Amino acid sequence: MAGWRRLIGLAVAVMVLGSCISEQPTAFTSLNDAAAQALQDTTTVLQLSQLTPVELIARNAAVKVTDPFGRGHGSGTYMKIHGRYVVVTAAHVVEKLQTMFIEARDGEIVVGRVVYRDFDADLAILAVPQIQSRIAAPWRPCKNGANLLGASVTYTGFPGRHDLLTIRGHVAALERDMVVTNMFGWFGASGSGAFTQGGRFIGVVTGIDIGNWALPIPLDSIVWVSPIWHLDKEVAKVRVITADTVGALEAFPGAPAPRRGGVPD
Repeated sequence: MAGWRRLIGLAVAVMVLGSCISEQPTAFTSLNDAAAQALQDTTTVLQLSQLTPVELIARNAAVKVTDPFGRGHGSGTYMKIHGRYVVVTAAHVVEKLQTMFIEARDGEIVVGRVVYRDFDADLAILAVPQIQSRIAAPWRPCKNGANLLGASVTYTGFPGRHDLLTIRGHVAALERDMVVTNMFGWFGASGSGAFTQGGRFIGVVTGIDIGNWALPIPLDSIVWVSPIWHLDKEVAKVRVITADTVGALEAFPGAPAPRRGGVPD
């Protein structure tokens, strides 16, 4: 008997709910919209959760460093050093130029002034104004290569025509005063900031390996990183602190950079 009472009660509840829905279509639509938005937000969180906290930091600090004469581009990391905003990249990306275009997100472009470059270490620093569409990564450089062998590493850059590739790998060797990693690299990724998964800044991507079997063959899975501990800290500090920056340019015409779910990246 109790079972029948429960069934009758459930039927009545369904009828009442049906009448409420038919009388209040606006509320029902709003409920559907809210559910759809909640599902989208949950999906976005699940997508972001696949990245480690350090990868999120590197991704939100990655910028494209472009030759103002249109001859190519490299990558860089937007950071804050000694209270000033800078972009750290490779010296061969800026070559002997004094200024470079720094492409951020949503069409934002600023001009970076080269304040430090060392071709032997392949490191360069550009002074920039604050970038609105990027988040400056904290300055936590590795002091040396101790305990780096086998460490998990990551970088985000712009290899080829790709937009914001986040790459994972590990340190395979410390060789010729360089860090040799096993991860993907290609032209355009030069200057990308390489980080340990503990958040230490190792240095910048400087190139890929070349195999020599009759003809030179690019090995895109062996990536060389210029160590940040080769930076002349005192010279860099003086030049960063005393640097003048060039004001932000208005965005060049064109479509906004592709985004993932409308969230920062």
